[in-house]
Amino acid sequence: MAINRTLVQWSRTIHIYLSVALLTILLFFAFTGITLNHATDFSGEPAIDERTLDTLPALPQDAAGMIADSPELAQFLRSEFGLRRKLVTLETEDTVLLVDYRAPGRSVLLEIDAAAGTAHYEATDFGLIAFLNDLHKGRDTGVIWKHLLDISGVLAALFSLAGFVLLLPNRYRFKRITAYSLLGFALIGAGYWLAAM
Repeated sequence: MAINRTLVQWSRTIHIYLSVALLTILLFFAFTGITLNHATDFSGEPAIDERTLDTLPALPQDAAGMIADSPELAQFLRSEFGLRRKLVTLETEDTVLLVDYRAPGRSVLLEIDAAAGTAHYEATDFGLIAFLNDLHKGRDTGVIWKHLLDISGVLAALFSLAGFVLLLPNRYRFKRITAYSLLGFALIGAGYWLAAM
């Protein structure tokens, strides 16, 4: 099959350099794909850290008598519990302010009772494998990690397309690889169909 030499040379360069760039990423997703598929085999007992404060500092309140979202609250969350205000969500239930924080493999729930003047903190660490699995899924990650996942997907697609272009000039290999690819697609499709029944 006739193909432009410049396209082949560019494809070879892209394929080689992307293989180096994607090595760690592909190994990470291969490993965490297995741990996700067998999550119950790899998960252990989560570590839970609980504590209760019997007194609260003076925190500003809103017109309804609830603790207001304020710089004082942000300072209290940071100094007492190590939570950054911009990374938590706030909700109110009766006289209780619920502070929710989620990160890969970890969650924190803080209940601040304005009427009782107490706070109950519960942090759950689900372990290293849960942390890695959440990174794989992009769960509870920040914007930077989500962009990294998108960039990784684009680079993997370019890597695959460049490899495909490199096969085009070699008629024998192209036919053989195409046959194997079609067989692979058929097996995956049959496996998916059987699993969905």
